[in-house]
Amino acid sequence: MSTPNIGWLYFKDYLRINNDPMQLFRNALKKKGERRDEYFKQHLSKKNNEILSKPFDATVNEYLRIISPNEKLRFRTTYPGLTLGTGYTHETGELGEFKLGFFFDHATGYPCIPGSTVKGCLRSMFPQKEHKDVADKEEKYNYLTSVIRELPGLEEETIVKNELGEDFDQKEHTKRKEFIDILEREIFDGERPERNNDGIPKEKDSKIVYQPISIYERDIFFDGYIVLTNHPAINRSTYRNPKPFIGDDYITPHINRKKPELSPFTNPIPLMFLKILPEVTIQFQFDLKDGLLTKGQKEDLFRRLLLDFGIGAKTNVGYGQFEEGFEDWPLDEETNTETMQKKEPSPFTGRINQNEKLEAIVVNQSKKLVKAIVKGKELFPEMAVTNCPENGTVVQVKINTVNKKNEILQVGFIRELT
Repeated sequence: MSTPNIGWLYFKDYLRINNDPMQLFRNALKKKGERRDEYFKQHLSKKNNEILSKPFDATVNEYLRIISPNEKLRFRTTYPGLTLGTGYTHETGELGEFKLGFFFDHATGYPCIPGSTVKGCLRSMFPQKEHKDVADKEEKYNYLTSVIRELPGLEEETIVKNELGEDFDQKEHTKRKEFIDILEREIFDGERPERNNDGIPKEKDSKIVYQPISIYERDIFFDGYIVLTNHPAINRSTYRNPKPFIGDDYITPHINRKKPELSPFTNPIPLMFLKILPEVTIQFQFDLKDGLLTKGQKEDLFRRLLLDFGIGAKTNVGYGQFEEGFEDWPLDEETNTETMQKKEPSPFTGRINQNEKLEAIVVNQSKKLVKAIVKGKELFPEMAVTNCPENGTVVQVKINTVNKKNEILQVGFIRELT
C-alpha cells in the first residue's frame, strides 16, 4: 500500500480520503456552491498530480513480457499520443476530474494494450464475412490485396497454385477475395479449408468448407506493453516527473451537456482524460504460425496494418498512431531489455527475503556502501564485493542478510547497470 500502482490510484483511490470511499462526499455535503466545487478541485488536483508524476519503471513492466524482444514488433507513439479503455466508467460529474476511463494491467498498474484489443483491431481491417457495407468491404479487399502483394518472400504465382488453383489470371477479382477470406479465417478464427486431393478447397452450396485448426497451430495475440519512454521530462509547479509516459489531454464536445438548449459553440466544457504520451515505445507480442503466409509475412502484414490505421480510441482524430525505425536499439544480453544510462536505482517494492534482487547505487566506494530505495525509504547497506564500483554506479544486487526487524543489513553484488 505504500507504493500503489497507477491503475489502483486511478480507479480505487481517486475519490477516497484515508481509504474511505465516502468521506470525500460527506465532507462536500457541508459545503455549497463555489466552496464545494473548490473543495473537489483541490482534492482531485492532488490525485491527478500523484498519478501523472509516476515515473516509468522498466523493471516492473518487464513482467508483461512473454515473447523475447528479439522477436519484436515495436512502434513509437506520435503526437498527440494513445488512449484506450475510454469506455470504462470514471466520471462523477465533479470539476477537475479525469472524465474518461483508461485501461491498466491489473497486476503492474501500467497501461497495456490487451491481446484481445490487438486481435480485434487487426481483424477490423479485414472484410469480415458478416460485414454489411459493400463499398467498405470492397475497399478493404483492394487495400489488403495491395499490401499482401508487397510482402517480402511472397511469389504470387506460388500462392495461386498452392492455395487458389490455376485460374487466378482468368478470375482475378473472385480469387483474390477468396484468398483474403481464407487468410482472415485462418488467422482470426483458427480455421482452414478442407481440400480435395488436388489441393483445391472443397465447396458446399458454392461456399468453402472450413475445418478447425489444432489449438497448437493457431496464431496467438498477447498484450502489448511499454518498453521505453523518450518523452521529455515534464516540469510543473506541483511535481517533476523525470521519466514521463502518461499525461493529461482535453477534448471539447460541441454540445454543452449542462445546457443543451444553448448553441453548440457557446461555452463548451473541456473534458480531461488520460493518455500515453508521444515518443513512448510499445512492444506488440505474437506467437504466429506458418500457414497461408509464413509467420514472418504475417508479422510484416500486422506491421503495415498497425502503421496505417493505428490502435486504441480516437484514432479518427490522430490518437493511437505510430512510427517505426527503432530496431537497432542495444539489448542487454542477460535480460534482453534496453540498456539505458541510469542515474538512480529503481524503487524496490517486493518482499524483503534473502536472494531477492533489487537495484542500488554506490555512495561510498571505500566502505562499499550502497543506497537502495525499499518501500519508499532510503537504506544504506554494505555490499559484499571484492572490487567495489565507483561512486554513482547503479548496480543490481541481491539481499544477503536481514535482521529481526526485517531490515536489510548486507547485499551481494550481481552486476553493474550503468
